[in-house]
Amino acid sequence: MSNVSRDSLLDAWNQELSRTLLPTSVFLILCIVVGVVGNSLVIAIYGLKLRGAKERYFIPYLALVDLLAVCETAGFNVSYNFRTVNYDNKELCRWSWFFGYLTSVMSIFILLVIAIQRYLKICKPFAKQMTLKWKRVAMLCTFIGAVVITAPIPVTYGLDPVYSERFNVTGSACRRLTQENRSLSLVHAIICNVIVAGVVWALIILYTLIGRTIYTQMKQWKTQESSGNAIQMDNMPDSANNSSISKRNKKTMFKTTLMFMLISVIFIVSFSPKVVIFILECLNDRFWDSLPPNTRLLVRFFDVIFVINNIANPFVYAFLDVKFSQQLRQIFCDLDYSV
Repeated sequence: MSNVSRDSLLDAWNQELSRTLLPTSVFLILCIVVGVVGNSLVIAIYGLKLRGAKERYFIPYLALVDLLAVCETAGFNVSYNFRTVNYDNKELCRWSWFFGYLTSVMSIFILLVIAIQRYLKICKPFAKQMTLKWKRVAMLCTFIGAVVITAPIPVTYGLDPVYSERFNVTGSACRRLTQENRSLSLVHAIICNVIVAGVVWALIILYTLIGRTIYTQMKQWKTQESSGNAIQMDNMPDSANNSSISKRNKKTMFKTTLMFMLISVIFIVSFSPKVVIFILECLNDRFWDSLPPNTRLLVRFFDVIFVINNIANPFVYAFLDVKFSQQLRQIFCDLDYSV
């Protein structure tokens, strides 16, 4: 087969796949727009206007990581959709996967740190709490941990041969390697899945304990109110000043915790399809190659739906954080709409 014939067949195959995946490309582009605007507003409001709020310390960092993640992962996946089987830049492929994984893993680890902090705050008020120093140490650990986990990516991902029986041509896909460094690639994939599963279970356990404690406290308040007794705050005193915390402040703390709980639920739901597909890829090296067009579109959509995890948080803050929504309204009210 001549090079001209091969290139034309490869181009025809790639164009067919690109047209099939076009809806996911549109979805990803919308995610980039929403993610950039939403996370930028979160960084501006929590990082500047609400700076110093202890309950919201991790929010600007999470928003920054989400901003980088949505730009990197969604942007790369759009380019992947248009160069599905004729990707030719090996280094760009490797490092795109690396930075995509790095930001995603950092986002996951920050959610875990937040869950631990809320657990200590709600369930262990007498125990030692996270000081500013330890919050900074935790952020540093999330970065180091993410780097260690994603370090093998440039070796386990790259240009992988892909063959089409229909077009009788071999192309190159930017994905996890199935021939070169295959053993290392499989081991690393298993480790990543185990870590994600571990974080998910840790989030479920921590927030279950937190939810039970909040439910018990709210039930106690309701009982005391109905009986006409004075509200007591003995069960969950703050470590800094146990006797001075009001019921209103406690409810605010609970609401903030429920906000982070919802963010973690969104992460679990949006990431679950990605993990399942990741496992299927490990079990079948030709998983993507064997999918018919319509099925490929559906599976590809579930493969990239995890990006929602990087764009949903600003909406959660807008609905559940009164201070954030007030600052947001002020920003839009101050805009000059005159033409």
